[in-house]
Order: sequence, then C-alpha cells, then structure tokens
Amino acid sequence: MDLDQRDQALISLLKANSRTPIIELAKQLAVSRSTVQNRIETLQRRGIIKKFTIEFDQDYERKLLKAQMLVNLTAGVSRQVIKQLQQYPQITSIMSVSGVYDLIVELTVEASSQLDQLVDDIRETKGIEKTVTCVVLSKY
Repeated sequence: MDLDQRDQALISLLKANSRTPIIELAKQLAVSRSTVQNRIETLQRRGIIKKFTIEFDQDYERKLLKAQMLVNLTAGVSRQVIKQLQQYPQITSIMSVSGVYDLIVELTVEASSQLDQLVDDIRETKGIEKTVTCVVLSKY
C-alpha cells in the first residue's frame, strides 16, 4: 500500500489528533477542504484508516484498572475464541504469542468488581482451558 507524501502527512496529523477539523488539516497541508475529505475517505475505503480513536486525560487514565490475561486454548479453536473475545469492549488488545500461553489479552476497566466479572466471563468462554490474570500496577 504505497502512500504519497500528502497521505503520509495527513496520517501523521490524524495520529497526533484525530479530531482536528478538516479545515485545519487543509490549512496545514496547504490543500482544499474537499481534497482532505476525499483523501480521508479513500484511506478508509482502502482499509488504511480503520477507525478514529480518543486519547484520555492522564488523570482519568491513571484511575483505570488494567490487567493482562495469559490464556491457554484448546487446540484448533483460536479463531473462534478470538472472535468471541473481540466482542468485549473492555478488551483493548488480543495478541497471539509463542511459548507456554497462546494469547495475551489486555483488559481495561474502571473498577475491580468489573475486572472480576470480566475475568469470570472470559474463563467461561468455550475453548479457553486456563488463564492467569496479572493486574498492571505501573507502566514505564
């Protein structure tokens, strides 16, 4: 997927702040508003831009409870289990890994009671044999 310099610059601006108004993006790129709109739509259609996200305030982010769950799967069920796990909005990342575990699942919730319920729900997923959950204390 080759991108020209203008698309690369647009993506860079959107990475910095995906809520930047189109008119401001156009000014920074020295192009028309419609050019920016068309390029964003093209990038979305090509699957280069999948979604626009938000960045939380640091104080709010620090209050969130984060955990990583190491998951062992029954052989031959990884695709089905991953599809089911992707339905949970509290799961921020699912990584297939090599080693003793099959998946590392990153969880983000607002309270320990929510984490407790989420862990129970995930453990009841057909195809999950064993899990180990580690609460994140600090990130450096």
